[in-house]
Order: sequence, then structure tokens, then C-alpha cells
Amino acid sequence: MSFEIRPMSAADWRTCWRDAVTDPECSPWLRSVLESCIDAKNAHWIRLSERWAVDRGTGDYLVRLPSLIGRPLGDQFCARVGDRLYGLCGLGVGDSKVYFAGGSSPSYETMAQVHAVLSAAFAVHGSYAEDIGRDPIREPVFIPGALMPEDLAAVTRGV
Repeated sequence: MSFEIRPMSAADWRTCWRDAVTDPECSPWLRSVLESCIDAKNAHWIRLSERWAVDRGTGDYLVRLPSLIGRPLGDQFCARVGDRLYGLCGLGVGDSKVYFAGGSSPSYETMAQVHAVLSAAFAVHGSYAEDIGRDPIREPVFIPGALMPEDLAAVTRGV
């Protein structure tokens, strides 16, 4: 695994969207967020990430997703590992705890490999694909299971 920070273009965002459409197990939540990032007129009315962590040898990547109006504020990411696309969310802004969002959790058989790849990607990418000083997510702690971001509050309150 050899991740590096690279500039991200509109074509790269379309690659993420294509990966979401071609992965039959991609979560509807992640497809929805990625769809909101693709603007056919290239008006770019939302602030998209300008950099991402990419392993050019494997094609794996990690990119920060925008926090959109009407959605919970927090760290949200899209990651490709192998042929699968995963949605991930931070437990809170700047928190090292990360969970697979929207039902996109890897299988038990692939979990260790996916965690290893994502740990390497987060070590390079951090929260924003730039050096912001102390950044706990560079050493992610994966929370078991897959949650819908809007359900997390109820789960953490014990409801």
C-alpha cells in the first residue's frame, strides 16, 4: 500500500460516482452523497475536496465527502478498496473513531484487509488531505457494524 495525496479533478469525482454505480453492494446513502457531488453543468455549487489519497498501484482511494445542508455535520468519506466502495463517517468532527455508513460494511472475511488499507489511506489523508497539525483520524479506530449516519445519535444514546 502506497498512498499519496493527489489533486482531485471533476473527472476524478465522476470516477467515484462511476465506482458507486458499478458496485452492486454500494450503499444508497453513499450513492446519494456522491450524486450530489456531480453537477452536469460543472457549476460546482458545493465545495468539493480538492485532494485525495490514492494508491496508483491498486486504484484504491480515500476522499473526504462534503457535509451537505440537511445532513449531519461530521467527517464523511468515500473509500475504494479493491472492487468495493465504502462510505465512512467519523463519530464526531476530529474524532479518531470511524464507522462504515449506510450498510456498506465489508464482509467478515475481508474486514482485516479493508481495515489495513483504510488505515494506510487515513495515515496519509487525515481529515482533510492536508497537514492540520494534530489529526486523530490519521490513526482510525474502526467501530464495528454499519450504521446510517442519522441513526448514530439514537445508538449512542442507547435508544
